[in-house]
Amino acid sequence: MLYNYFIPISLYISIEMVKILQAVFINQDIDMYDEESDKPTHARTSNLNEELGQVDTILSDKTGTLTCNMMEFIKCSIAGTAYGQSVTEVEKAMALRKGVPLGDEIEAGGHKEKQIEESPHVKGFNLKDPRIMDGNWIHEPNKDIIRDFFRLLAICHTCIPEVDETDKVSYEAESPDEAAFVIAARELGFEFYKRTQTSIVIRERDPNQNVADYQYRKYELLNVLEFSSSRRRMSVIVKEPEGRILLFSKGADSVMFTRLAPDGREFEEETKRHINEYSDSGLRTLVLAYRVLDEKEYKNFAEKFRTAKISGSVDRDEQIGEAADSIERDLILLGATAVEDKLQKGGTRMH
Repeated sequence: MLYNYFIPISLYISIEMVKILQAVFINQDIDMYDEESDKPTHARTSNLNEELGQVDTILSDKTGTLTCNMMEFIKCSIAGTAYGQSVTEVEKAMALRKGVPLGDEIEAGGHKEKQIEESPHVKGFNLKDPRIMDGNWIHEPNKDIIRDFFRLLAICHTCIPEVDETDKVSYEAESPDEAAFVIAARELGFEFYKRTQTSIVIRERDPNQNVADYQYRKYELLNVLEFSSSRRRMSVIVKEPEGRILLFSKGADSVMFTRLAPDGREFEEETKRHINEYSDSGLRTLVLAYRVLDEKEYKNFAEKFRTAKISGSVDRDEQIGEAADSIERDLILLGATAVEDKLQKGGTRMH
């Protein structure tokens, strides 16, 4: 600290100029360009070169070495019906090992169907099923449940939308799983369009119209019950434009199935069977459920939740958890999602 007085200000400035110049070299380094995402390196801080210079060893677990951490929404189970005809990389590898090549016919809904012709690939979305694509879900017997399922995907998350000058929406997400959910909702006609501190706007495509006729639905965002490793679930409480207060929740099957209401388990057995099938195919699954709250019940919870959040006691997190636990009950099952974590090249052979 004493030597700091002997270093002239001009030397500090010279060092900062060198750092900025080195950051320019980093931005232009062809070896740090990523072809897959078509993005060069972008140094956001002048001391990045110092940080990189300290890296000596990179440690990774086996999951990180096998997978790319690139999630794709590939299958789902809604109201006891399985949707999604795509074949996972694990299924391809298993079939290849058994010597049974997978043809262009696959099981879907109890009967074989031809795979859909390849359409332009959307990053994060690989669901192929004509029964729910392009607004065809409106003709399914449980169309109301399917609609609520898609709305939950579009609302229950912490993503931030970014709208460009062409009105195209992209998403910033905490995890690739959440990005895959909102992208899937968008591709299925329920586009997460705008978020503020107090509201969420969904742009829904009218399935009854042949043209892209959008309807904007603004939900009042009341509470976000965030995901944690102990809770193993996440919920949001919103108020519909029609005035109903809804709790949307998604989480691990071991937690969610224990929180279903007696009259909300209509499709439980079918959903559990589909989840087991998805897990056998190497997919990551989440259970989706919801419930309608009355005004009095929500007001009691809101007061309890607010008191817990402003509490300065050491057990503040426990109080917040207890408040969330009290409202995340008596849920009605909607279905389950199945997301594929893409394997790296050679990963299927290692798997």
